[in-house]
Amino acid sequence: MIHLSETWYYALNAILFIAKSKKNLVKIKDIASGEKISESLLRRIIAKLEWVGIIKTIRGRNGWVSLAKKEDQISFYDILEAVGEDLFIRNCVGWTYCSKQKDCHTSEAFISLQKGFNSLLKMYTIDKLIK
Repeated sequence: MIHLSETWYYALNAILFIAKSKKNLVKIKDIASGEKISESLLRRIIAKLEWVGIIKTIRGRNGWVSLAKKEDQISFYDILEAVGEDLFIRNCVGWTYCSKQKDCHTSEAFISLQKGFNSLLKMYTIDKLIK
């Protein structure tokens, strides 16, 4: 079963909160309160999203954030990568070495499925969620 972490879910919801806001800048405190996310966890997530250029921040007493890209340029895949999620259909298509890989008859199929799944994640963008 594929399982997405709470961190990814919070990152997605924070980005949606910013995208839906009518303002250019949103207070971190408002996102934390509106999405019921701990402010300290949210600040760690925001740092990761800023590092990869999904959002931009303005430092200050309350902290402000805005999207650094348009909604149609931010995909689920981008968010997963930003927060360090590994989302593999099977361990053998990820970072884990499988001793059976040499003689495995299914690894090519799983690798193909993984590529297809990644393509879907890249196609699903924030603008599609806020429409």
